Amino acid sequence: MDNEAYNKLITNNHLSGLLGQELIRDDLLPSILGSDYHEISYWAGKHLARTHQLANYDDLTTFFDQFKMGHLTLLKRSGNQIKWQLDGDVVTNRLDLFDDPDFFLEAGFIAQNCQTILNRQAESEIGKTNPSKGFVLITTFISKDKPIEGSNSTQPFKIINPSQQNSDSERS
Repeated sequence: MDNEAYNKLITNNHLSGLLGQELIRDDLLPSILGSDYHEISYWAGKHLARTHQLANYDDLTTFFDQFKMGHLTLLKRSGNQIKWQLDGDVVTNRLDLFDDPDFFLEAGFIAQNCQTILNRQAESEIGKTNPSKGFVLITTFISKDKPIEGSNSTQPFKIINPSQQNSDSERS
């Protein structure tokens, strides 16, 4: 992380809390893992999704928002493909500040959760990054094959939606 990236992150109220994450994710890990960084990041995302198995697409988009991974939008589902857009302050700044920001962790996480939700094998790939507009397009490819047994957690990760929680407490 150079001085420009540090200054931009530390002076942005929405991003200053992510300073450590950015230091590790876009500075340390690429230098340690070298050319294997993207592949390892993808499989790390799949691993996280196995331990944080989500029930539906709404939970997936909420998870991205809550864990400050960016704002995830399902753009289109047709046939054996799902198209996603990842954007938001954290994505825009990573695209702007780093030479090769990695979004393979997010792609792996999306693929594994789609596999769980649909009970079909799934893989994702980065389709396009647009640094000037601050977004990343991710395509998930869905197979007709069922996933291999034992590849998923048995306990789903329960997303807490703060707006839902507030309205539940107001009813009590």
